[in-house]
Amino acid sequence: MAKRDYPYPEDEFDSLGADRVPQGVHRAPASRWRTFLPFILVLILAPALAYLGVSYLSNQGSPTSTTTAAPTTQESVAPEETAAPEETAAPEESESPEPEPTPELNVIRDAQIFVLNGAGVAGLAGGAAEKLTADGFTDVTPDDYGSRLPTVSTVYYNNADLADTAQQVGAVLGITQLVELADATDSIAVVLRGDYEP
Repeated sequence: MAKRDYPYPEDEFDSLGADRVPQGVHRAPASRWRTFLPFILVLILAPALAYLGVSYLSNQGSPTSTTTAAPTTQESVAPEETAAPEETAAPEESESPEPEPTPELNVIRDAQIFVLNGAGVAGLAGGAAEKLTADGFTDVTPDDYGSRLPTVSTVYYNNADLADTAQQVGAVLGITQLVELADATDSIAVVLRGDYEP
């Protein structure tokens, strides 16, 4: 409201108010530089002071680190000296008793052996029989086999007395499955399947 539109006569309060200047919110805003100056100083001074502090502490701590380094060097020498007797003891441990020799197999070379072709491959039983004959077996007979069992190549033997002989037959032919079965044969029977490698 303009002064000329004011309907009331002036009094002492109006004359006091005329002498006053705006205060508070009417002050001019501070410059941006003055606002950001404290933050800039902190960003510059804090790393500089930290660097100086670390440098000072590292220089102060260096004599103590050199004095503590000497004992660690001496300690590292001591275990090497004590390790020498252990190294001399190692050969004594390696001198373990030699393994007992495996007992020789009681192979009966004149045992009757039937080699049966259950794989349906022509000449398979004949080739296996020749391998056994070359190993020193004297009574080897190749033949065909029509049963479905066993499903893998197997060496059957009649009794425990033929176990070593059956083991030798399996070793010559590369067959690991050995079965003691009195009903299967009077002596030794080898059934060849598709897994047999001539």
